[in-house]
Amino acid sequence: MTLEQKKACIAAFLARCNDYADAKLAGYRGRMAEATGWQALELQDKIGHWTAYRAFNEYTIEELASGELDEWFAEPPGR
Repeated sequence: MTLEQKKACIAAFLARCNDYADAKLAGYRGRMAEATGWQALELQDKIGHWTAYRAFNEYTIEELASGELDEWFAEPPGR
């Protein structure tokens, strides 16, 4: 597998992870309309975590595309 194929595979996986995150976020946001008290705080916390996860994945996809992470694909010495 070439470097570009490896990067494309990882980027596609992260894009699918973000699709999953989008579905989770939609569900939590939908529940926020009726949530009160601790339930609302828990949902806000979950929304914050899933939003951060999604942003991290987007950043990683950009780094893969730019070549920033190319050195991560090199075999470590001695392997």
